[in-house]
Amino acid sequence: MEYSIILGSKSEIRRNLLKNAGVQFKVVESGFDETQLKDTVDSQACEQEEIEDLVKKLSYEKAKIISDRYNKNVIIGCDQVLFFDNRIFNKPNNFEESYQQLRELSGKNHKLITATICVKESREIWSHVSVQNMRMRKLSDSYIKKYIESVGDIILNILGGYEIEGKGINLFESIGDDLFSIQGISILQLINFLRKAGYIE
Repeated sequence: MEYSIILGSKSEIRRNLLKNAGVQFKVVESGFDETQLKDTVDSQACEQEEIEDLVKKLSYEKAKIISDRYNKNVIIGCDQVLFFDNRIFNKPNNFEESYQQLRELSGKNHKLITATICVKESREIWSHVSVQNMRMRKLSDSYIKKYIESVGDIILNILGGYEIEGKGINLFESIGDDLFSIQGISILQLINFLRKAGYIE
């Protein structure tokens, strides 16, 4: 079966959200190395506008690599950054790093910045950047340790060390108004574009 839409992400959550919306697509991973672009921003002292631009650029570059090979297809690229205290939080490298991140976020506000982009013939044809305000409840050190133990290795693949659609919801006092964007893809805005552009019914 030929698919006109390609999702350029290995994220199972993004894949499931798109599939559950009834969109026919295939998955192709870009293999894009993010470090070069991320190095253009001081991750320890940056402004929100810089991060929004960075997230959009990362999404575009991931999609463009795939579009260069599949230039007749619509490529969906996504990226997400956790922005806290003018810093970028990356996925934790180990359980200790996850523990430290959650301790820092405990009882405070942070933002999840998500970019979703469509590229065709190596050009951007649509994009959306979502900024979601998140507030973690005050967490005790013992609770954080128990949470990390209960989640296990999956925590190392998750931005901020929490999976909002799973046990991670227990860490929060309040979350933003777009759950799909929090999960990593602005699905509602995306399918509205795909429908208006004639790529889906």
